[in-house]
Amino acid sequence: MADISKYFFFTKAIRKIALEPFWWVFVLVFVFYVPFLRVWWWVFTPLVLSMELRVLYLWWIRWDYNYAKTKWVMLEVVTPKEILTPLKAMEDVFTVMWGPLYGPQNWREVWCEGAYDSWMSWEIASIEGNLHFYLRVTADHRLSVETALYSHYPELEIHEVQDYTKAVPKNIPNAEWDVYGEDFMLGAPAAYPIKTYEKFFEPQGEKISAEEKRIDPIASLLELMSKIGPGEQYWLQFTTVAMGPDDEPDWKSESHKIINKITKRVEKKTTTLFDDLKLVFVNLIMGPQKIGSGEKATFKFLEAKVSESDEREMVLTPGEREVLTELEGKLKKPVFRANIRGVYVAKRENWRPSHRILARSYFAHFQTQNLNYLRFSISTRPKTNYVFRRRIPFLRSRRMFRNYILRFPSYFPDWIKEVPVLNPEEMATIFHFPLKITGLVLPTMTRVESKKGGPPPNLPSR
Repeated sequence: MADISKYFFFTKAIRKIALEPFWWVFVLVFVFYVPFLRVWWWVFTPLVLSMELRVLYLWWIRWDYNYAKTKWVMLEVVTPKEILTPLKAMEDVFTVMWGPLYGPQNWREVWCEGAYDSWMSWEIASIEGNLHFYLRVTADHRLSVETALYSHYPELEIHEVQDYTKAVPKNIPNAEWDVYGEDFMLGAPAAYPIKTYEKFFEPQGEKISAEEKRIDPIASLLELMSKIGPGEQYWLQFTTVAMGPDDEPDWKSESHKIINKITKRVEKKTTTLFDDLKLVFVNLIMGPQKIGSGEKATFKFLEAKVSESDEREMVLTPGEREVLTELEGKLKKPVFRANIRGVYVAKRENWRPSHRILARSYFAHFQTQNLNYLRFSISTRPKTNYVFRRRIPFLRSRRMFRNYILRFPSYFPDWIKEVPVLNPEEMATIFHFPLKITGLVLPTMTRVESKKGGPPPNLPSR
């Protein structure tokens, strides 16, 4: 049968614009239109309105009341020219920050205090070719992130600075400035991990200086961003929210299903009430079934089949064994919802279309055909192929720019839709400090020029 969904592409926009926000209006119109429901309007009206008022109240107390009081801090991280610390240290930084960001809320905190999931942003910005590493955290989390970074990277310098996004107009795109951005999502189910640093770098815990063994994919990104010219800026953002063990069990159950499929385990099935009723009905109609023939024949009613034959010799190919190892490795670590976004901002006279998609080539480093990869989202990028081909890109560009400044996900306050699930190892792979600053990056990146240390213990005093 031919796929006819492409002929009804407009239904998605109708559902998003009309049905999702105004479903309660259509329900009430239906209630007042149907005669036998009209007399019960006093029951349906408060019930429907209370469901919508719940959404409005939670929005107000979370974002208009509690979030408005949050104090944010922008920190710039200045790195040394060379870092010999293995990437395992950056993984530990993300693991440490999972703790402060994770905060389960009870009923009172949600409804009376407006509690929400905390997040922080890890960012790389090229301001006319000058490269900077930034962290945007709440004032409460500043000490945690500084301590985690200094414990592994004592050569770093961390300063509080003004938000670099305030240096451009807030109404972009306009007559003078233009903007283009892309959100990145996982191309396969979240259970599969992307290619991580262990496939690029030295063995865990080992400090090496042999240059041929130090392959750093972020160097290619910094090389590209260093070529940004006057009147141009490129921003790359990784906004992380900690996920608890019971916050989103669906992706874990999906992981176990994939593991069972690879290992050829027969899943144990539990019968439901419907299955039991169906079995009784079949036995009443069909009666007992004959087993065998002749004098040794027996009669037996059908029984519910519960498969327990999962203990069997498993023969896995090397590829299946690798996938299985990676799946189980992702399951055993804490995870984040990590919204990934790249934004290109430039004056119209300096606009270079090739600079809009710098992040695509960078994220190509981490793709594997049998596991996962990062791709840009078609539904949020400022481009459309059908109706309103100018108005829709304009509105999407405005929303993309606003979400970047506020560090919001694409479908705020939804942190699930099209937001990748990544563990600390994956986060350390795509965001870390460069192992060595060389080439075109050297003159464009702020760096620590000298190594600092405390005074010797035997220094004479007055």
